[in-house]
Amino acid sequence: MAVDGWHWAAAVLAALLLSVLVLLWYDTLRERPGWTLSMATKRALLAAPAIPVGFAAALLLPLWVGGVLILAPLVIIAIMAMAD
Repeated sequence: MAVDGWHWAAAVLAALLLSVLVLLWYDTLRERPGWTLSMATKRALLAAPAIPVGFAAALLLPLWVGGVLILAPLVIIAIMAMAD
């Protein structure tokens, strides 16, 4: 299976957006009252494997899956930005 440039671009963009999403979630966890830095870090590390999995999925699956992997975090990030 040949991977073209569009798959690579979608995979990189999906990985970046998933990284931003995990970091935003980590920041939200750190700001919760009663939560220590250790608790927030442990919880956010559970979501970290989503980044390479999303990258591989966007790279190896059909291009529309890459589009979904880009749009879903983008919408969630936009919602989180409007909530602040």
